[in-house]
This record gives sequence, structure tokens and C-alpha cells, in this order.
Amino acid sequence: MKTRDVSVILLAFLLAAMITVPLISANEQTMSNVPLPQLQPDNTQQKSIIHNGFSFSKADNMTNIPEGAIIQDSADGFTRVFDSGGKQILISNDANSPEIPTPGGLLLADRITQVPNGSYIQVGDNDTTNVFLNNKRILTVLSHTQKKTPIPSTSGWVEETKTNQIPSVSQFIAYWTVPTTPTNPNTGAISYIFNALQPPSTPNVIIQPVLEYNVNTNNHQWTGAPWYVDSSGHGYEGTRINTASGHVIEGQLLWNPNLQRWDVFIADEQTGGHSSEFSTNAPQMGINNDYAFCALEAYYVNNNSDIPGTITFTNMQALNANFNPIYFSWIPWVSTNMGLSNLGVASNGMSYVYLYT
Repeated sequence: MKTRDVSVILLAFLLAAMITVPLISANEQTMSNVPLPQLQPDNTQQKSIIHNGFSFSKADNMTNIPEGAIIQDSADGFTRVFDSGGKQILISNDANSPEIPTPGGLLLADRITQVPNGSYIQVGDNDTTNVFLNNKRILTVLSHTQKKTPIPSTSGWVEETKTNQIPSVSQFIAYWTVPTTPTNPNTGAISYIFNALQPPSTPNVIIQPVLEYNVNTNNHQWTGAPWYVDSSGHGYEGTRINTASGHVIEGQLLWNPNLQRWDVFIADEQTGGHSSEFSTNAPQMGINNDYAFCALEAYYVNNNSDIPGTITFTNMQALNANFNPIYFSWIPWVSTNMGLSNLGVASNGMSYVYLYT
């Protein structure tokens, strides 16, 4: 396990700000203001059912969309996908879209999008979100503010440690070991393990590097991805990486003050930098009075055999807005609604958090 002194932490943060999060380019600024094409809705098109969300490839059993796509969820209860010229290529009835467990709670499948590694998720005014990659706008999401309210992100949490509101936090890094898999070899349960930050006034918003088990493909494998869930019930997931029990995961949440954006990063320490990240300006997610978490979340759980082994977070590091180290006093919490036994939480400041199963 790595041990870093304060100067090394600060250097890593500054390097991340300068290197891993590219500066917003003039092209991005210009394209954010370029009017979208005239959208051409077609209600006669055969309705599709989105099972696992959208992506720019056919990976993870998700529905493929092209670069430049425009996703519009409308007041009429339909989600439409248009190409870069405004032609409708897909329409989905929200009423038929399944609710998918995510580390941000249960979201409609047609509200979930997987973005490529290195993407910048720019949340703008008028419920418009643009996603950029390599100085190119690859996606626009148009949200309707009166849509169904997402289920709060803590709905499936099994156990956690959290802080009270932190006066300021610009970095939160944690390391944890991928636990053993659930003892039930045929479980359909899905598990998420993460460190996370959440704003005090908008509890459905969350940014988190997430270790995932048995997601989408029901293949009983460990994967990892960065996640951001916004206040309108849209979830953005980074490109998944593969990992395995016993590997050490590094989860980073880094604020870039110059660009006013968060970098969300997850890496497998055993595979030599095999990592995934994106950045977002997440306008509700500033650096003041946020909550911090280390948590286990799970869905479709029947008994203890559907839960992974005990999780150990260690070597946690945090900085405030002035890049000075800060230390969390954790508040433990364990669910009493899942019918599970042997749960428990132990912590010692930034040194360790144990989530017993």
C-alpha cells in the first residue's frame, strides 16, 4: 500500500489538475454556444426498450449511439435520440424503461449514459449537458425538469461511514482492497463499493469512483468506473475497467480550482495504471459543506451469501481549498432493512474504515 506525505499528495493533485484533466479549449467554449440543429421528432417510429443505458460502443450490453448524438427526455414521457443533424434515430417510452440499480440509486435505463475515458461532462444552463472528448462535442443531453424524481442515492446502501458537512474539501483519495466475491455463485445481486462526495442541498447529486460487482452482464466479475449522477436523474458512467479480488483500488476525487471542475478517477494498482476517469463541472457539487462517504451499496440481495466479503479502506487523504490536509471523523451507519447479519463498521480517522460483512 502506498504511503504519501503531504508534499507528494499536493504534487499529485497539481499534476492531476494540469495533466489528467485537459484545459477547456476554445473549441469547447465555442461549441457549447453553437445552436443545436432543428430536432425532427418522429412519434411513428417503433419504440425501443433501453435495458442498460446508452454508450458509444456496444460494450456492457448497452444501446449504441453515435458521436454527436442528442438525447432529449421530454414532458410527454418519451426519450428521443437524434443524430448530430437532428434526425431521430431512436425513441423510448419512459414508462417501459426499467429502473436500473446504480451507485447513485435507481435510475431509468434511458437516463444512463456511459461516456468514453477522458470525457468532460459540462452541465450548463437550461437543463442542457454537453460531453466533450478531445475538443469535440460528442453528446448533448436535454433534460425536462418535471420528469420523475429519482430515488435517493442512499436507497440501496448496506453500510457506510460518513462525515458531517466539511467546511471545504478539494481532494478525497481512498485505497481499498477488492473483497472476496459473494459466497452464492449464482447470485443476481449487484454490489457497489466507493468513496464519494455529495453536496448538502441536493442529495441526489453524487460523484464517486466505484468498484462494481456483477453489473449489467450478470457475469459475477469485478469492474470499476467513475460515476456522476446529476439533480435531474441522469447518470454518467465512465469506461469500465476490469479488476479482481485481492487487487488494490485507488479512488480519487480531485477539484481543479482553475477550471472549476471535479476529476473522478479509479485505478487498479495491480495492473500498472489500468484506469478510467472523466471530469465534470457538476454545478451543485462545489467544495464547501460537502459530505464524504465510504460505503457498500447493493441490490437484489436475499441473504448474507449475496454480499461480498469485508471491505477495508485505508490510507485516505484529503485536502481543503488551501491544499492543507484535513481529517475526517466518521459517523458509522448500518442498514436494518435488508435482513442481513454480521454487519458492522469500524474506523480510525483517515487510517482505515472497515465495513464488515
